[in-house]
Amino acid sequence: MKNRQRSQHSNREEAPAPDGLVEGLIVDSSRGQYRVETPQGSFLCTIRGRLRKELEYPESAGARRSVRKVKVREKDPVAIGDRVALLPTGGGAGVIERVLARAGGAFTRRDPDAGGGSLTSVVGLDQLVMVFAAREPTPHLRLLDRFLVVAESQDLAAVICVNKADLGVPTWLRERLAVYRQIGYSVILASAEQGAGLDELLARLVGRVSAFVGPSGVGKSSLLNALQPELGQRVSAVSGLTHKGRHTTTGARLFPLEGGGYVADTAGIRALAVSSQGIRLDQCFPELRPYLGTCRLSDCTHVHEPGCAVLAAVEARTLDAERYDSYCRLLTGEAAMLDWDQIE
Repeated sequence: MKNRQRSQHSNREEAPAPDGLVEGLIVDSSRGQYRVETPQGSFLCTIRGRLRKELEYPESAGARRSVRKVKVREKDPVAIGDRVALLPTGGGAGVIERVLARAGGAFTRRDPDAGGGSLTSVVGLDQLVMVFAAREPTPHLRLLDRFLVVAESQDLAAVICVNKADLGVPTWLRERLAVYRQIGYSVILASAEQGAGLDELLARLVGRVSAFVGPSGVGKSSLLNALQPELGQRVSAVSGLTHKGRHTTTGARLFPLEGGGYVADTAGIRALAVSSQGIRLDQCFPELRPYLGTCRLSDCTHVHEPGCAVLAAVEARTLDAERYDSYCRLLTGEAAMLDWDQIE
């Protein structure tokens, strides 16, 4: 049998760490620099060059333990929310020497300000808070369904927050939100302007690592400022990394909460890619789970097969038709990439 090579990311495991390392959390990043919060204070760090290297070893057990190939990664192997070990170098600076094992889920988006090719990620998440506006802009629930699939596929808690409730919640939206409540999702009607729903939202955030996600203009940053007023300056202030003012969120940062936990304010979503590959999509729709395994065919896709328990429940109106339509679109790939400007 021919020997094949396998890639081993040994930079996380095998490189010896020097003495004097300090563990901390990456809370911000820009152009290869990372703000790391530690018990000893905040450090502005670069990353050790060897962490960018990917080493390939022979797969054969009889082969000598020698590196066959070294490839330098295009992107740093760290993200906001990673826990790292750094070496202080003086003056509030440091070098990241080790990336600790990740826990929790992640949320990744493409950065339209970088030509659509740059990825901004937040890792180590416990929860996604999906923020939409009751009005201005009109909420589009197909996008919400895709956010929920992202959360379910990683076993993350999910909170649906409808901001600008002071503008009035349309009857059609109240009826649709009742469907999500019945499924089991937490739905919070909030107003950053008037303070409604903020205590309930804060109670869901404390002690967790959460990310606010949603379209532009729904008030994610305003909600964060209303929840913890002193964060208002931190969200709108000049960035300590780029030295440029930020009037709207263009990336992602983690902010500590007074009662414990962190929250990330992410940039507005214009397009959300969701793939059904590698996951059980039907398991990502909680209301379908009671019917799974009861179809006539063991490999039922729940789209067209005879004797499908899911189809029968949809026809009997036991399952919501619009949510089922979201499932079908994702399964067939019709909406694998959902563009905010193209939602109907």
